[in-house]
Amino acid sequence: MTKHNIYLFQPQYAVEIRQETNYWVPYSVGCLWSYASQFSDITDHFNLADIIFRRDPPDEILDRMHDPVYCGFSVYIWNFQYCLTLAEMIKTRWPACVIQFGGPETSGKLLKHDFVDSIVAGEGEEKFVESLRAIKNNTPVPLLSQKQRLQQLDIPSPYTTGVFDHIIKNNPNVLWSMTLETNRGCPYACTFCDWGGVTYSKIKKFNLDHVQADLEWATVNPVGFVFLADANFGIFKERDLTIAQMIRSAADRSKIDSINIQYAKNSTEVVFEIAKIVGPYSRGVTFSVQSMNPSTLEAINRKNLDVNDIAELMKLSDQHNVNTYTEVILGLPLETVETWKQGLADILEMGQHQAIDIWFTQLLENSELSQPESRQKYGIKTVRASDYSPLYNKSDYRGIDEKIELVSATNTMPTEDLVEAYLYAWMIINLHIAGYTQYAAKYVRYKKNVSYRQFYDAMFEKLQNTEPFKTYVSQYKNVIQQYLTTGKIIDFDNHTRGGHGLHSVGGQMIYQNRTSVFDITEEILLNQVGPDLSILKLQRCAMLDTTQTYPITVKLNFDIHTWQDSPCEYIVHSSISPDSNFDFYLNRRKGLLKNQITKA
Repeated sequence: MTKHNIYLFQPQYAVEIRQETNYWVPYSVGCLWSYASQFSDITDHFNLADIIFRRDPPDEILDRMHDPVYCGFSVYIWNFQYCLTLAEMIKTRWPACVIQFGGPETSGKLLKHDFVDSIVAGEGEEKFVESLRAIKNNTPVPLLSQKQRLQQLDIPSPYTTGVFDHIIKNNPNVLWSMTLETNRGCPYACTFCDWGGVTYSKIKKFNLDHVQADLEWATVNPVGFVFLADANFGIFKERDLTIAQMIRSAADRSKIDSINIQYAKNSTEVVFEIAKIVGPYSRGVTFSVQSMNPSTLEAINRKNLDVNDIAELMKLSDQHNVNTYTEVILGLPLETVETWKQGLADILEMGQHQAIDIWFTQLLENSELSQPESRQKYGIKTVRASDYSPLYNKSDYRGIDEKIELVSATNTMPTEDLVEAYLYAWMIINLHIAGYTQYAAKYVRYKKNVSYRQFYDAMFEKLQNTEPFKTYVSQYKNVIQQYLTTGKIIDFDNHTRGGHGLHSVGGQMIYQNRTSVFDITEEILLNQVGPDLSILKLQRCAMLDTTQTYPITVKLNFDIHTWQDSPCEYIVHSSISPDSNFDFYLNRRKGLLKNQITKA
């Protein structure tokens, strides 16, 4: 019997890791075929001719294809336009081929395209099999299959059933990024997200043998990065601690050097235990507060822990020696420029001084926030922005731009305020988090009872009115304004990191003008706390200066950790060899611009 060819598409951008080309294993479509392969009526009639996992030129892909009867596309914000283009070209060349779309960004709106035959919303394994059986029986494939969850997750893994073997074999120079699922579902229904909601509120688990087998696959294949796709890892304490041990063991025995974990939304001590187990492979524990404004949190169906509770968790992170980072989203309903600035100050108050990541609000197709009712209620205006995610690689086909709908204004935050709010966050990230002003800000907060908000409001004013920052900030402000108005990034300061990476612009400029930052800091201290400037020497020494000879000794009359009065001596060390070639971006990425400060 001649088998019919089917093709599955989950094309994604390449990523450079350790100067190696890194591609994502196409896990979602792999799950479709590993599930379908259980059924002999499917394998007897259909042949998986290829899985398209990267953005090659569309003409080249079509030339590799042969008489497809079915093409399935898994789409999200990073491949939506590319997949639409491919699907139309395939339909033109092979009009009888069934074109079916699935994935988080799929909705019935796609049926407006006459080259799209069918839509699957939600988990696709069962609907994929039903579609192939319809083709086999020469009956119509349903136009729209609504959400339908698998009742049990005792399904074959695409890793262990060999779905990806030919891809790995045919691309011997590729280092792979791997998606790992230990459960599916999310009990939350945040309006900006398309992950949870009523249909997916119940979490269903893969058995531990399944998880262990997938991790063993990673140890014998060239996998460098693992994305743990659980929405709330740590929500099942004992089980997730066991899985963390599995992950650590696999990483220790493989090429894996980084693991991205989506921790439980309302974190408890267990997440620090997990992070400690995963150790050097993890970025740290996420505190995804999204907003610190109570009205905004209510509007997006999100409730954060009390600030005092988060502060206690931050203390736990110190005790466990685990890094943390906090994510915030700009442009959510009912946020104002005032609540945003105060929210960032509150994040510092709760003890977050390690990492803050800022995102523009994205309107995902199937999120509640993107629906007409929410848009009208909150006065949401948007811009279609090109290549928001920082995904650039010379190996990728760049002829088709991906567009992401970003919030550019709401009825409580016009575009001008949103630009100012973004600029304020840029200052916090690039001055406080980066280390240029952190000791000074902590000093006025804990020794002089001057709030972080007061200190950084003064810094914000100075940056916009003092050269060399005045001109740079004005130009940068225009870049943000243009991006939120046109969706295009003006060429600025060698920026190549997409819209999400705009908050990292200016790092080199600030480092080169760090003396001016320290001078402004001195002015602010003089205005706010008077001539007691003992902290300034330590603050100036805190950042790398290649003209200095290390170590440096700094004497203070207080402890910089407890802020209690007590004579203390600190030793400042550089992590960079004095005879090494200085590479700003490499040193910043490794965290070497901050000197090590230890108590003598």
